[in-house]
Amino acid sequence: MFLAVLGSVGCAHKTPLASPAAPLTPPTRLCGVGEARPTCRTVTEVERLLGNAEIVGMANTPSGMQGAKILTLESDTKGPNVVLRGKWRPQSSSDLINEPRKELAAYAVQKLFLKDEDLVAPPTVARCFPLEEYRKFVPDAQPTYPEVECVMGFLSYWLEGVKTVGSARKDGMLGEGSGIWDAKLFERDAEYRRSVSNGNLLTYVINHGDAHEEQFVLESAPRGLRAFVVDNSIAFRSIKNPMLLLRQDWSAIQVPRLDKDAVERLRALTDADYARLATVSVLEKRDDDELLQLRTWKEEAGNDSALSWNGKQLRIGLTPGEIALVRGRIGDLLRRSDLAKLLGD
Repeated sequence: MFLAVLGSVGCAHKTPLASPAAPLTPPTRLCGVGEARPTCRTVTEVERLLGNAEIVGMANTPSGMQGAKILTLESDTKGPNVVLRGKWRPQSSSDLINEPRKELAAYAVQKLFLKDEDLVAPPTVARCFPLEEYRKFVPDAQPTYPEVECVMGFLSYWLEGVKTVGSARKDGMLGEGSGIWDAKLFERDAEYRRSVSNGNLLTYVINHGDAHEEQFVLESAPRGLRAFVVDNSIAFRSIKNPMLLLRQDWSAIQVPRLDKDAVERLRALTDADYARLATVSVLEKRDDDELLQLRTWKEEAGNDSALSWNGKQLRIGLTPGEIALVRGRIGDLLRRSDLAKLLGD
């Protein structure tokens, strides 16, 4: 098992970020607090674009070793075509420790306690690209499921113009500190304080197994420096990257204060809220052999599998064990003896 962990989280390649295969359609930023179109895109809009866009280009990511790609995508949901980019991992790249499905799971969990303008993990959808379209870029690609001519995977919005923690510190955006942490900036920059606190809350709740500084990126937003958590595929279990022994582990609460509103939303969660995590997305096989995302579906209880077929529908969600882990960690947080201090009370 230990060797399997090392295989999943070993040294990553480093390459320059590829240019998009077509000019991107502005705006390319996610809306934050107090922002709206046309200067940014809403989470709902990005989800819709990712859910139907076609691939027009494929390139390697600047780092990583799990088979991730950057896709240039073109979508014509409403009005003129929109070109954007997404980070793609096919379901076939999943292993015992590192599962692309968990990107979607983490994205869903954060919605339990964060508003759209506060989200710290980028919008993510389940997609099954038609095999004919996918083979333009991967000629030897095989269908994920024998009965459906498409390649299944998970697609996250590519955050344009962000910086790694190392680059941000080199450029003077972060001062002295360890990793993503900057104590002085935390006190004076409300955007940094909120996003880093909420990012830490997410990595804690999902028990992120590889929560070090390279999983964070930073954006110069209108209200300050905004942090995002961009790689959540090792989570929801006890196994961790052994290298975290030598790094600051953000699956523990590292910030001195948490956002009170986010914690109160956690406190207000019901059994029904947790149960809904069993079905995060549903794809349905159509007569033309495509597997398309449903906007609405009849909610039914999940089973022990995170991906399961029911007739023509593929249900994707969290396993009962993963839901129990999330619930347990939230409960532990709410029972902490120092919670009042963390909330600034």
